[in-house]
Amino acid sequence: MISMEKINFIWNEIHPEQGNSIARRADPNHPLDYFVGYDENSLMQLMLVTDSLPELPKSSQQIHVRGNLRGDGRYAICFSLTNTVLREIFILLCWDIMSCSYEVNNKLLGISMAIKRFCMWQILLAKSIESKISDSQIKGLMGELAVLRDVCMPKYNSSYALNGWIGPLQSDRDFEYEDTWYEVKAVSLSKETILISSFDQLDVLRPGCLIVCRLEKTSVSDPKAITLNTLINQITNRLKDNGHASSIFLARLKLYGFDNEDIRADIPFVIHGFEIYRVSDDFPRLRRSEINSSICNGEYTLSIAAIQPWRE
Repeated sequence: MISMEKINFIWNEIHPEQGNSIARRADPNHPLDYFVGYDENSLMQLMLVTDSLPELPKSSQQIHVRGNLRGDGRYAICFSLTNTVLREIFILLCWDIMSCSYEVNNKLLGISMAIKRFCMWQILLAKSIESKISDSQIKGLMGELAVLRDVCMPKYNSSYALNGWIGPLQSDRDFEYEDTWYEVKAVSLSKETILISSFDQLDVLRPGCLIVCRLEKTSVSDPKAITLNTLINQITNRLKDNGHASSIFLARLKLYGFDNEDIRADIPFVIHGFEIYRVSDDFPRLRRSEINSSICNGEYTLSIAAIQPWRE
């Protein structure tokens, strides 16, 4: 799989030509035909050449989207960056789109995955202009990263552990693996309940785990204090010899909406530990199949004291 550094190198080697679209094949080993370059307006562009034209998302203020019929009868799906301030994020976006479709055997499925991943990035870029990550999301991100560092990475290899962290991809659960899944709730020590934000979050046929991460704000003098930036640096250091895993990690953080220049990323917390609850057939939860079909969605609250029999 091509690295972000290589993608950036290709872009730096190409000289845009006003009035002409110019591009180079990004990765000859990729099953899909991706090209990076510049469009006729000298804007950075990712192009995916396909045999058919799928339904495309609408353009945004940051990225212009279009599909063109080529002279050879194929189609060119083009994503052009209109806000040049976002150059570095756009390179990460392009790498992530190519990465998510790298191992597909079916080209139509790969194209669908690429479009879906682009839509996630498009939402992120729009939100990044409007607002920053919320305080509750920062706390939630700390909980997920603590589980990634202390549960998933020791259990699996780095790349597999990071690929399984799908919370930033707007999934119902935070981590999905072949043998299990994890949903993380970051709460204070005094919290007696946890919020299940949708019917689908725990409605899974196979067993998994609900992990309650207990953490509190603390003072900078606390010897157990850790900040979000420190936690991210610890994980990054573990990945320093794995460029692919490092790129996945950076992409997930960006999709989460994290900005390392946010001053709240240096607020000290103390992570007291995890409470792990086995979610099996008899675990108390709402299932969509048991709810009237006229109810489209909802959330509910679980008592932590009441689920103690399922604690591991």
